[in-house]
Amino acid sequence: MTYNKFQPGTVIEINGAEYLPHMYAGERLLLIHRVKGIHFQCEQPDGSLALPTDQQFDQMLLDGSAAIRTPLSGNQIRNFNEESEWALGDAVALDATALKRAVICELLDKHGIKNGNKAIEKAMDKYWTPDLIEKHGLAPSPRTIRGWRASRGYVGNRHPRHMVSLTGRQIEKVRKNDLNKQAMWLCVLNGLDEGSSVATIHADYSATIWQINEGTHPFIEMPRKPLKVLDERTIRRACHALESSETLARRIAKQAAEQDWLGAGKPLTADFVMQRVIIDHTWINVHVVCPKLEMVLGRPWLTLVIDVKSRAIVGYVITFTDPSIWTLGEALRRMALPKRPPPQMVSRYAILAMLRGKAGEVIVDNASEFRSHAMEAAARHAGFSVRFCPIKRPRYRAICERAIDTMNTKLCSDLPGRTLTIHDARRLGYNAEDHALVTLDELEAVANQIVADYNTSPHDGIGDRQPALVFEKDLNKYGINNFADFESFRRDTMDVVEDAQVSPSGVRAFGLRYHNIEAVPALLNDLVPMEPRRKRRDDATATVHFRYDHADISTIHVWNRRTRKYVELQCADENYADGMPMWLHKKIQDEAKAEGAAFNTEQERLSMRGRLVHAIRGISPRSLAESRKRVAQLLEIPRVKEITGNIVDLANTNPQPISLGDFISHDRAALTSLDHEILSSRPTPKKGRAKTALDDRREETDLAREQLPPHDRTRRNIAGKGGYA
Repeated sequence: MTYNKFQPGTVIEINGAEYLPHMYAGERLLLIHRVKGIHFQCEQPDGSLALPTDQQFDQMLLDGSAAIRTPLSGNQIRNFNEESEWALGDAVALDATALKRAVICELLDKHGIKNGNKAIEKAMDKYWTPDLIEKHGLAPSPRTIRGWRASRGYVGNRHPRHMVSLTGRQIEKVRKNDLNKQAMWLCVLNGLDEGSSVATIHADYSATIWQINEGTHPFIEMPRKPLKVLDERTIRRACHALESSETLARRIAKQAAEQDWLGAGKPLTADFVMQRVIIDHTWINVHVVCPKLEMVLGRPWLTLVIDVKSRAIVGYVITFTDPSIWTLGEALRRMALPKRPPPQMVSRYAILAMLRGKAGEVIVDNASEFRSHAMEAAARHAGFSVRFCPIKRPRYRAICERAIDTMNTKLCSDLPGRTLTIHDARRLGYNAEDHALVTLDELEAVANQIVADYNTSPHDGIGDRQPALVFEKDLNKYGINNFADFESFRRDTMDVVEDAQVSPSGVRAFGLRYHNIEAVPALLNDLVPMEPRRKRRDDATATVHFRYDHADISTIHVWNRRTRKYVELQCADENYADGMPMWLHKKIQDEAKAEGAAFNTEQERLSMRGRLVHAIRGISPRSLAESRKRVAQLLEIPRVKEITGNIVDLANTNPQPISLGDFISHDRAALTSLDHEILSSRPTPKKGRAKTALDDRREETDLAREQLPPHDRTRRNIAGKGGYA
């Protein structure tokens, strides 16, 4: 009768639990749980539970629910080797002498050599040939070989993992009631959760041990024997042993685990080119200058469009305009139009000019410009869908993230004015703005060359094939998908200005005037009759909205709601606005405002206007007095006083002596008194014209003039001159 024979110490693993084979109980195996000590029972055909038979045990080995493990050793190092799954190559990489140990042990086992020093010495002299010596070196001492054979596996079961030496490694089990280690692990866990350094964790652990030894710990009693404080290296090894995605600092645990520890998931795929494209923005790490304006413009934005299937860059935009619906529309417009790569490249690779088409699905992040109503309407009318990436999941669009990083690195690595990290900039005393020399046109030319080089270089994400090659094959198979009405899509992605006024002089916007000698009169003829009567002005004006292109403000598109069409108006200052982007126009306005502020400040202008107001009020003293009287009356109104408060205060001054003449005003009496009767009659004066404000002003001015004293004339002595006395 057959039966199973197990080596001493063999472990049988059944559904993850470890059992030790004890003996047979009749015809059935007796397997005892290593920890609980209970017998293993399996289900019988009648539904009851009983010890397994040999046939049932063989069936468990076949279906994988049971596995026979190597017998455990009393040596922890050997058990550590047994639990590992090193192959021969791994074992040799870890320990160069592992192969030599395996060859010697297998050689002696093959010839049935006993494990004694003399037997091993004779066998090695006989079987350790010069070829083996040349390959593995001289044989070690018999005592060393005896130790290998005794502790590293047994006859018939000597795996390369048994031969790996673990000298210098600390292999230990967790001891029960080890107060010192418990305190250490608790401090390490708390420190890792708070994101503390190893030195801080060691200080916390040392303070805890000192409290325990002194008996001042709030929860742990003082031990009989003082605990030894472990050194900082032990704490460092403990921190490294616990380092994982679950033990990150809680303030960064979620983001750091998702970014650095967790898998990226299934990558984005596409069945053909232009089925899916990814759009993203980033700052370019270089400062750009404008030679005409002689100023540093700053760091521009880069918007990149990359095809998922071919990894080809099918469109890009470099602009100083912040990411917006216009930036997205401009990137999609360039994606749909033929490209203009460098002439030398297009003559060699004609496909570079044909990397275009309409995307079936646009993958974007959750920025506000992508979630606008204008973007939704433009996508619906153009016939493509929009997919939003999961929030705070940049790896979802890792294809575009890597392409942007590659583009930014190649674009700025050797250009003057490139930005550095804060640490390097401070260490080197480097200011990127001081070294900026690159213009926007030069940056565009360099970017065009880099994009062409990127599309014609092997890409490891598509099997080391070139993106342009993959794109060309799919174009030959499926063709180019074009926009049905591209101009409508372009207008849908433009910015809108509401409540603008069209007058005979045109439309004023952005500090500029837009006009067309034929279109403006036609607009007024169509729209003025549709204006509300109450809002209509004396002259012919109409309220409209218009759209404009951020890249060129020389033209605006005004909506004619009667004809349901857009009308183009051109800027009156053609030399200035031709090809002028909005960001540069705002930059020029800011520079002009700064120059004006340097000439005189706003406070100085307000002070000058205040003096002008006082001068105007001083022209008419009567009007000024009436104004003051009216203001005083207004201040007595309860509602006004409730709002303004008591802004009139009573001023108390010390009395000063004055004469009666200063207090009572009077006129000087006439020098000669004449009777009214002796005066000759005179006609009644004719009624003259009514007094005007100018007459009142003259009278007030005459009264306000200072009365000069009469000239003191000396009387002539007529008697002295022969006259009367």
